[in-house]
Amino acid sequence: MVNIFFSKLLLKLRKERVSGVFMVVLLPFLWGCEKDLTLELPEGVAKIVVEGHIEQDAPPVVVLTRSVPIFSGYSPKDIEAAFVHNAEVFVSDGAAEYQLQEVNSNMLTPELSKLIAEQYGLQPNTETGRLPFTFYFYTNLQLLGQTGKNYKLRVQAEGQTLTANTSIPHLLPIDSLWVKPHADPKKDSLVMLWYRYRDPDTVGNSVRYFTKRNQEAFYPGYYSSIFNDELINGQPYIDFPLARGQSKGREPDFETYGYFRKGDTITVKWCAIDVPHFNFWFSLENDFNSRGNPFGAPVSIQSNIKGGLGIWGGYGVTYHRFVVPK
Repeated sequence: MVNIFFSKLLLKLRKERVSGVFMVVLLPFLWGCEKDLTLELPEGVAKIVVEGHIEQDAPPVVVLTRSVPIFSGYSPKDIEAAFVHNAEVFVSDGAAEYQLQEVNSNMLTPELSKLIAEQYGLQPNTETGRLPFTFYFYTNLQLLGQTGKNYKLRVQAEGQTLTANTSIPHLLPIDSLWVKPHADPKKDSLVMLWYRYRDPDTVGNSVRYFTKRNQEAFYPGYYSSIFNDELINGQPYIDFPLARGQSKGREPDFETYGYFRKGDTITVKWCAIDVPHFNFWFSLENDFNSRGNPFGAPVSIQSNIKGGLGIWGGYGVTYHRFVVPK
């Protein structure tokens, strides 16, 4: 029987505001890559990988997996076997420490399972809507993030202790949104979204964004989903295009990449993040974008997890809606 905690969790997860909790992206960065190499390389010691975040007015979500050799093949069963179970996961907000409980995707609705599938580039069962593997994460509905607060993560699992710190920066909303037509008159149904942003006169402001088109899921920018104020600090207004987010589980259509269509309803999830959180995504996306480049240099992923790998990050979120004229 589903207990009260899980019943409340399902109700909470149905709210669109928490739909971003399944933006677990380490696997999509790998899922679409073909592996033709047959090199015999020694395998390193498996480490615990943390993929967790907390945003304001939403509970923390922490996914724990074990690292796998980069040249090894993997299947949905291998992915399911990589999840770390029965861990003791705690998040402290400075006033109290909360223990997170383990939850799995078998308790979710088909709609939420579909959302996970979209993020992983997987195809759910057409009859049941379920994933080909069970997805596990840790959460606690009693703890809701607040802007301006710091959050400490502590994980004890398989004889290891992992720790990390993050913060939820104060909100930095977009000033305005508009669209411009495609430069090619033959593609007049396509438009590029633009945004205007006012950067505060403080150093280190960083942003990560997601877009949602109509009833699709929220996706981060395909090649880059982050910005900082290294070159624009304190400028009153900055106008830039904002490429439509897409799943990294499949190759983009370069004819329409980054564009929306006339009549689309666009929702932008605009997230303030701290500097260590920015550095993680910056290094991970650089690694993703350099694949296939014979002249590309190896990229070191900048994790903030002590004792393991991955990220524990805070999001200060604002939502912005724009309907493209037909």
